[in-house]
Amino acid sequence: MNFSRPLQTLTPTLDGDVLAVLARADTEMTGRQIQRLAGHGSHQGVRNAADRLAEQGVVLRRPAGNANLYKLNRDHVAAPWIEGLASLPEQVLERLRSTIGAWAQPPILALLFGSVATGHATPASDLDLLILRPTGCDPDEPTWRAQLASLEEQATAWTGNDARIIEYDEQDLPGDKTEPLLKDALRDAIELHGSLRTLRHLTRAGSTR
Repeated sequence: MNFSRPLQTLTPTLDGDVLAVLARADTEMTGRQIQRLAGHGSHQGVRNAADRLAEQGVVLRRPAGNANLYKLNRDHVAAPWIEGLASLPEQVLERLRSTIGAWAQPPILALLFGSVATGHATPASDLDLLILRPTGCDPDEPTWRAQLASLEEQATAWTGNDARIIEYDEQDLPGDKTEPLLKDALRDAIELHGSLRTLRHLTRAGSTR
């Protein structure tokens, strides 16, 4: 799944990018505004895509001087599915949070980091997860290991991206926050369980050990 272009899940064309932008907007937009937010295609290509969608009735088009203004037709029977596809990244985050929150042995911290978190992922990108295991939890304890294995399997099935868990023990967390992985997590990670403040505190504490 391409997290930055979620409608590519069904359509690789520019029409999907236009729909994704309009699905997230509450106001009318010009072709140039859509193109800037989509970050893909030419202005003319975006206008052509928006006009094609207007012919299907899924986009509303209104002349305004020399330009056209476009808006998703939320009365269209397809609108709920378009909005759902546009929100796929948020749905994945919600599933991750819900799954981890229901663990019998919860982690101290769970983060999504890497290219998916920064918005630079491609369909081939890994889904990078950082899990901080609490002190006193045996890393080989069956329940803990089953939770991690299930999360990797589920997250991969939800997205098509290979989920990859990086696991740390709370006490063994490296104190050097300049370590590339921790540096990336501290800068860009999305919280799934717990707070990034915990990671900042533990890396500071670790640097004094």
